[in-house]
Amino acid sequence: MSVTHSHAIFHPEISAPDWFRVSLLPSEECATAIRGILTAAEGILAQAENQIEDMREHIFNVRMCAFRIVSERELWKLDIDPEYGIPYRSMARWMAVLYPNEKGLRYAQLANATQKALPAVSIIDLGQMKQCNAVLLAKSSDTCQKDAAVRDAAKTASEKDFRATLNREHGQCHEEAETLEFVLSVSDAVIAKRILSEYGEQWNEQTLSAQLMGVLIDWDSGGHNEK
Repeated sequence: MSVTHSHAIFHPEISAPDWFRVSLLPSEECATAIRGILTAAEGILAQAENQIEDMREHIFNVRMCAFRIVSERELWKLDIDPEYGIPYRSMARWMAVLYPNEKGLRYAQLANATQKALPAVSIIDLGQMKQCNAVLLAKSSDTCQKDAAVRDAAKTASEKDFRATLNREHGQCHEEAETLEFVLSVSDAVIAKRILSEYGEQWNEQTLSAQLMGVLIDWDSGGHNEK
Protein backbone atom coordinates (compact mmCIF):
# COMPACT_ATOMS: atom_id res chain seq x y z
CA MET A 1 0.00 0.00 0.00
CA SER A 2 1.41 3.37 -1.00
CA VAL A 3 0.39 7.01 -0.99
CA THR A 4 1.50 10.00 -3.04
CA HIS A 5 1.63 13.70 -2.21
CA SER A 6 1.08 16.61 -4.57
CA HIS A 7 2.41 20.00 -3.49
CA ALA A 8 0.58 21.32 -0.42
CA ILE A 9 -2.54 19.26 -1.07
CA PHE A 10 -2.63 15.69 0.17
CA HIS A 11 -3.98 13.27 -2.45
CA PRO A 12 -4.19 9.72 -1.17
CA GLU A 13 -3.72 7.30 -4.05
CA ILE A 14 -3.90 3.85 -2.52
CA SER A 15 -2.49 0.94 -4.47
CA ALA A 16 -4.51 -2.21 -3.88
CA PRO A 17 -2.58 -5.03 -2.19
CA ASP A 18 -2.14 -8.32 -4.02
CA TRP A 19 -4.94 -10.00 -2.15
CA PHE A 20 -4.46 -13.32 -3.93
CA ARG A 21 -0.83 -13.49 -2.84
CA VAL A 22 -1.71 -12.37 0.68
CA SER A 23 -4.41 -15.05 0.94
CA LEU A 24 -1.84 -17.76 0.14
CA LEU A 25 0.64 -16.73 2.84
CA PRO A 26 1.15 -18.92 5.90
CA SER A 27 -1.18 -17.94 8.74
CA GLU A 28 1.30 -15.90 10.80
CA GLU A 29 2.68 -14.09 7.75
CA CYS A 30 -0.86 -13.48 6.48
CA ALA A 31 -1.94 -12.00 9.80
CA THR A 32 1.13 -9.76 9.89
CA ALA A 33 0.57 -8.60 6.29
CA ILE A 34 -3.10 -7.79 6.86
CA ARG A 35 -2.32 -5.96 10.10
CA GLY A 36 0.22 -3.85 8.22
CA ILE A 37 -2.22 -3.14 5.40
CA LEU A 38 -4.96 -2.04 7.79
CA THR A 39 -2.56 0.10 9.84
CA ALA A 40 -1.29 1.84 6.70
CA ALA A 41 -4.88 2.42 5.51
CA GLU A 42 -5.87 4.02 8.81
CA GLY A 43 -2.81 6.26 8.70
CA ILE A 44 -3.67 7.45 5.21
CA LEU A 45 -7.28 8.09 6.21
CA ALA A 46 -6.28 10.02 9.34
CA GLN A 47 -3.88 12.19 7.38
CA ALA A 48 -6.52 12.92 4.74
CA GLU A 49 -9.16 13.74 7.37
CA ASN A 50 -6.76 16.11 9.14
CA GLN A 51 -6.11 17.99 5.94
CA ILE A 52 -9.81 18.16 5.11
CA GLU A 53 -10.44 19.65 8.55
CA ASP A 54 -7.68 22.22 7.96
CA MET A 55 -9.26 23.11 4.63
CA ARG A 56 -12.68 23.51 6.26
CA GLU A 57 -11.18 25.90 8.80
CA HIS A 58 -9.54 27.94 6.07
CA ILE A 59 -12.68 28.07 3.92
CA PHE A 60 -14.75 29.15 6.93
CA ASN A 61 -12.34 32.06 7.44
CA VAL A 62 -12.55 32.92 3.74
CA ARG A 63 -16.33 32.94 3.87
CA MET A 64 -16.51 35.07 7.02
CA CYS A 65 -14.24 37.70 5.51
CA ALA A 66 -15.95 37.64 2.12
CA PHE A 67 -19.41 37.91 3.66
CA ARG A 68 -18.26 40.79 5.88
CA ILE A 69 -17.30 42.81 2.80
CA VAL A 70 -20.33 41.75 0.76
CA SER A 71 -22.77 42.59 3.57
CA GLU A 72 -21.18 45.89 4.60
CA ARG A 73 -21.00 47.18 1.03
CA GLU A 74 -24.16 45.41 -0.14
CA LEU A 75 -22.29 43.99 -3.10
CA TRP A 76 -24.97 41.35 -3.62
CA LYS A 77 -27.12 44.11 -5.15
CA LEU A 78 -24.72 44.27 -8.10
CA ASP A 79 -25.47 40.69 -9.20
CA ILE A 80 -28.49 39.64 -11.23
CA ASP A 81 -30.79 36.94 -9.90
CA PRO A 82 -30.79 34.37 -12.74
CA GLU A 83 -34.33 33.23 -11.94
CA TYR A 84 -35.95 36.68 -12.10
CA GLY A 85 -33.54 38.67 -14.27
CA ILE A 86 -33.32 41.56 -11.78
CA PRO A 87 -30.79 42.49 -9.07
CA TYR A 88 -30.94 40.35 -5.95
CA ARG A 89 -33.44 41.60 -3.38
CA SER A 90 -31.52 40.23 -0.39
CA MET A 91 -28.18 38.76 0.58
CA ALA A 92 -29.98 35.62 1.76
CA ARG A 93 -31.29 35.03 -1.76
CA TRP A 94 -27.84 35.77 -3.22
CA MET A 95 -26.31 33.14 -0.95
CA ALA A 96 -29.03 30.59 -1.75
CA VAL A 97 -28.18 30.85 -5.46
CA LEU A 98 -24.43 30.91 -4.82
CA TYR A 99 -24.69 27.72 -2.75
CA PRO A 100 -27.28 25.43 -4.40
CA ASN A 101 -26.11 22.51 -2.26
CA GLU A 102 -28.04 22.47 1.02
CA LYS A 103 -25.07 21.42 3.15
CA GLY A 104 -22.85 24.08 1.59
CA LEU A 105 -25.54 26.71 2.14
CA ARG A 106 -25.91 25.85 5.85
CA TYR A 107 -22.14 26.04 6.28
CA ALA A 108 -22.08 29.42 4.51
CA GLN A 109 -25.00 30.69 6.60
CA LEU A 110 -23.11 29.78 9.76
CA ALA A 111 -20.07 31.71 8.56
CA ASN A 112 -22.22 34.73 7.70
CA ALA A 113 -24.13 34.62 10.99
CA THR A 114 -20.84 34.34 12.87
CA GLN A 115 -19.22 37.36 11.23
CA LYS A 116 -22.41 39.41 11.69
CA ALA A 117 -22.36 38.61 15.41
CA LEU A 118 -18.77 39.86 15.65
CA PRO A 119 -18.97 43.52 14.55
CA ALA A 120 -16.12 44.52 16.89
CA VAL A 121 -13.76 41.97 15.33
CA SER A 122 -11.72 43.25 12.39
CA ILE A 123 -11.65 41.43 9.08
CA ILE A 124 -7.98 40.64 9.71
CA ASP A 125 -8.82 38.90 12.98
CA LEU A 126 -11.75 37.09 11.38
CA GLY A 127 -9.39 35.61 8.83
CA GLN A 128 -7.19 34.13 11.55
CA MET A 129 -9.68 32.77 14.10
CA LYS A 130 -10.43 29.10 14.44
CA GLN A 131 -13.97 28.30 13.38
CA CYS A 132 -14.93 26.73 16.70
CA ASN A 133 -13.63 29.72 18.64
CA ALA A 134 -15.19 32.29 16.31
CA VAL A 135 -18.57 30.62 16.81
CA LEU A 136 -18.06 30.67 20.60
CA LEU A 137 -16.97 34.29 20.57
CA ALA A 138 -20.01 35.20 18.49
CA LYS A 139 -22.17 33.94 21.36
CA SER A 140 -20.18 35.91 23.96
CA SER A 141 -20.68 39.40 25.36
CA ASP A 142 -19.63 42.57 23.55
CA THR A 143 -16.97 43.09 26.23
CA CYS A 144 -15.38 39.77 25.36
CA GLN A 145 -15.48 40.49 21.65
CA LYS A 146 -13.73 43.84 22.16
CA ASP A 147 -10.97 42.33 24.33
CA ALA A 148 -7.79 42.06 22.24
CA ALA A 149 -6.43 39.23 24.40
CA VAL A 150 -9.62 37.23 23.87
CA ARG A 151 -9.50 37.78 20.12
CA ASP A 152 -5.87 36.64 20.03
CA ALA A 153 -6.71 33.54 22.06
CA ALA A 154 -9.44 32.68 19.54
CA LYS A 155 -6.75 32.32 16.88
CA THR A 156 -4.62 29.74 18.63
CA ALA A 157 -6.35 28.13 21.63
CA SER A 158 -8.15 24.81 21.44
CA GLU A 159 -11.94 24.99 21.65
CA LYS A 160 -11.84 23.43 25.12
CA ASP A 161 -9.27 25.90 26.45
CA PHE A 162 -10.97 28.88 24.81
CA ARG A 163 -14.34 27.94 26.27
CA ALA A 164 -12.77 27.51 29.72
CA THR A 165 -11.12 30.93 29.46
CA LEU A 166 -14.38 32.62 28.47
CA ASN A 167 -16.28 30.93 31.29
CA ARG A 168 -13.67 31.26 34.02
CA GLU A 169 -12.17 34.67 33.31
CA HIS A 170 -14.95 36.49 31.49
CA GLY A 171 -18.14 35.28 33.15
CA GLN A 172 -19.56 33.48 30.13
CA CYS A 173 -21.63 30.29 30.33
CA HIS A 174 -20.72 28.22 27.29
CA GLU A 175 -21.51 24.53 27.50
CA GLU A 176 -19.72 21.83 25.54
CA ALA A 177 -21.48 20.73 22.37
CA GLU A 178 -22.68 17.20 21.81
CA THR A 179 -23.41 15.76 18.38
CA LEU A 180 -26.68 13.88 17.94
CA GLU A 181 -26.99 11.64 14.91
CA PHE A 182 -30.27 10.95 13.14
CA VAL A 183 -30.73 8.64 10.18
CA LEU A 184 -33.95 9.30 8.25
CA SER A 185 -35.32 8.16 4.94
CA VAL A 186 -35.18 10.77 2.18
CA SER A 187 -38.92 11.43 2.39
CA ASP A 188 -38.85 11.74 6.19
CA ALA A 189 -35.83 14.06 5.98
CA VAL A 190 -37.72 16.34 3.57
CA ILE A 191 -40.63 16.56 6.01
CA ALA A 192 -38.33 17.20 8.98
CA LYS A 193 -36.42 19.95 7.18
CA ARG A 194 -39.64 21.63 6.04
CA ILE A 195 -41.07 21.70 9.55
CA LEU A 196 -37.82 22.92 11.09
CA SER A 197 -37.52 25.60 8.44
CA GLU A 198 -41.06 26.83 9.13
CA TYR A 199 -40.32 27.06 12.84
CA GLY A 200 -36.97 28.67 12.13
CA GLU A 201 -38.58 31.48 10.16
CA GLN A 202 -40.50 32.49 13.29
CA TRP A 203 -37.27 33.09 15.22
CA ASN A 204 -34.98 33.96 12.30
CA GLU A 205 -32.91 30.83 12.88
CA GLN A 206 -31.08 29.39 9.90
CA THR A 207 -29.13 26.40 11.23
CA LEU A 208 -30.86 23.05 11.70
CA SER A 209 -29.60 22.74 15.27
CA ALA A 210 -31.04 26.14 16.24
CA GLN A 211 -34.32 25.34 14.49
CA LEU A 212 -34.57 22.00 16.29
CA MET A 213 -33.93 23.66 19.65
CA GLY A 214 -36.67 26.17 18.89
CA VAL A 215 -39.12 23.35 18.23
CA LEU A 216 -38.08 21.53 21.42
CA ILE A 217 -38.31 24.67 23.56
CA ASP A 218 -41.73 25.47 22.09
CA TRP A 219 -42.86 21.91 22.76
CA ASP A 220 -41.49 21.91 26.30
CA SER A 221 -43.25 25.19 27.08
CA GLY A 222 -46.57 23.80 25.93
CA GLY A 223 -46.66 25.63 22.60
CA HIS A 224 -47.57 22.41 20.79
CA ASN A 225 -50.96 22.50 22.45
CA GLU A 226 -51.72 25.72 20.60
CA LYS A 227 -50.78 24.43 17.14
